[in-house]
Amino acid sequence: MAELLCGLETEYAFAVVTPGGERYDRAEAVEKLISIAQRRLKQLPDAYGRGMFLQNGARFYIDCGLHPEMTTPECPNPWDAVRYTLAGERILSEIAGEFARTTNAAEVVVLRCNVDYSGQHTTWGCHESYLHRCSPDLIREQIIPHLVSRLIYSGAGGFQPFSRGIEFTVSPRVAHLVAEVSGTSTDARGIYHTKDESLSSEGYHRLHLLCGESLCSQIAQFVKVGATALVVAMIEGGVRPGDTVTLSDPLDAMRRFAADTECKAEAPAADGGPLTALAIQRHYLALAEANQGASFMPPWAPQVCQHWRLVLDQLEHDLPSADRLLDWPLKLSLCRDHAARRGLDWESFSAWNRTLNSAAEPAPRRRRRLLEELAVPPGARPDAESASDLTAPPAPIGLDPNRLRQFLNLRHELFEIDTRFGQLGDKSIFGALDRAGLLAHHVAGVDNIEHATENPPASGRARLRGESIKRLGGRDRPYFCDWTWIHDLRASRFLDLSDPWQTDERWRETSPESPVEALI
Repeated sequence: MAELLCGLETEYAFAVVTPGGERYDRAEAVEKLISIAQRRLKQLPDAYGRGMFLQNGARFYIDCGLHPEMTTPECPNPWDAVRYTLAGERILSEIAGEFARTTNAAEVVVLRCNVDYSGQHTTWGCHESYLHRCSPDLIREQIIPHLVSRLIYSGAGGFQPFSRGIEFTVSPRVAHLVAEVSGTSTDARGIYHTKDESLSSEGYHRLHLLCGESLCSQIAQFVKVGATALVVAMIEGGVRPGDTVTLSDPLDAMRRFAADTECKAEAPAADGGPLTALAIQRHYLALAEANQGASFMPPWAPQVCQHWRLVLDQLEHDLPSADRLLDWPLKLSLCRDHAARRGLDWESFSAWNRTLNSAAEPAPRRRRRLLEELAVPPGARPDAESASDLTAPPAPIGLDPNRLRQFLNLRHELFEIDTRFGQLGDKSIFGALDRAGLLAHHVAGVDNIEHATENPPASGRARLRGESIKRLGGRDRPYFCDWTWIHDLRASRFLDLSDPWQTDERWRETSPESPVEALI
């Protein structure tokens, strides 16, 4: 059976609030966060001056945009991928807790949210890496239908961040994807990322995905990583699983699937026939099940297929109950219930959305009229001219300014629910529901989280990296660490970790040709 390595890189929103309700300067806050991590954790500094590698083989650093990012070590299976994601969140939560205890901060907030509702249009992702040996061009054409359709279980749920109304989406990250293929990760993002920095010795490639989202559900994370790893394995094994489900317009298809909370939306295939996200996923699953014993598949393929099928069956045959299993159905259920408690009918939102989004078009008079309506005191009614100006197309409940104000207040409250849903720590909405026993998302085998905060995976170079950091971290001798080496600056030697499956320490003398010299 084949071996496989994968990893996750999770970007977190981060803010520190003073007792007076003001925000700490972001640069000052992340500098203090890193300082606390350096003091608390057994670690070695990375070669870029932005963070550190930890004794469990992971990396913690401050990414561009001044947000914290926690990566997993290289993981040999999806259980470890989820385990080390949760371990990283536990580490980050503890660092944030010390930040709050040692300053006058009223709250230190670390969030798994995927989009920003403040109007700045920021997005935070959960990037994935999969090691492979086949042509990146072949990977691209065969995996895109899978990436487009897997959001029915890998979507975090939330709201369309560019809408002036309330538009729930299965995957809010999709709104920030503007191309089928892209070489950049900070703007003009694509479904498929062409970055091919292997971080390994010659012969290896690294599929780097940036279209995914941070999730709370263990089974959603497990199937997202496990199913995608099996698709990569099949492509590497010559199966060509995407040939019969190629989409005519993958980006349009992804947007259709993201907007559909019933999992019934269709998108045209390249051959003209309609395809649903469920049909595409069942196609990939059937091929994975048929090949699960092949030499190119990992030994854990049967367990992943079992969970994959369970999730698809749930979505197809009992979608309402999926709110105990997956992120987006749970979030949708919570938001619907909250709207009902506020006396607003979820089904009426489409009319309000059309009106508000129309008001957001480049029509200054219409925008001024909308602002005037919002400023009218409760009980007052707009004049006939402004009302007609704002109601094209007309909303069935009219644009009574009190109702409009109620709708926009609800919008703010729902955005707050989405933002707090995946907050790290005790204030997490998802965490509270989980502790109350109301969810059924746990995956057997995703355990020993505390052990994973201090210990690396049992195989691969991550084990060597973690064990070396545990032994060398905190010493006076200057060491620097990267994915492929640890550099002992004073002894002019480096631990070569370029082989991803390395099992023994190989220290080499540095030279002008050494990989470390370009970065030191």
